[in-house]
Amino acid sequence: MTFRLLPGTGLALPANAGVLRFGMTEHSAQWTASTLADVHVGGWMCGTHWTLSFVHDGILVTAYSCIECAEQTLGHLIIERQYGLDRAADVPVALGDYDLFGYPIHELAEVLSPPDRNLLLPAGINLRSTHYLSAVRLDFCAEKGTDAHGTQTHTAG
Repeated sequence: MTFRLLPGTGLALPANAGVLRFGMTEHSAQWTASTLADVHVGGWMCGTHWTLSFVHDGILVTAYSCIECAEQTLGHLIIERQYGLDRAADVPVALGDYDLFGYPIHELAEVLSPPDRNLLLPAGINLRSTHYLSAVRLDFCAEKGTDAHGTQTHTAG
């Protein structure tokens, strides 16, 4: 039961529910997400064509197409923890072998190579912090200024 970040591709959902792939249509993204959870369509987000969100075991996933996304297809994913920010998340959110919500920032900083550390941990973060990451963002379209993998992260408090 792990969410898997696939930079440049999207997000593999737990329980073999499918992959939210960058470039999907809104309908395809809704269908894929609905195999895992109840999907909430719409909601207001500035500068978007469409948005959808769902919660699975305390993890909120928001998928959307911004006005810069080609052909109004999926270009952005936000994966957020909903509770327990002072401890490991109940459901892993992984990039490769690392559970990004499963270890405090200082432990992630110890095991990540410098390039991965730069990719996964926000600039200026205290690498000795005992806080956990609260959100991870993947962007695929040209609208966001991200690195080549399109990964951005956020921390709790």
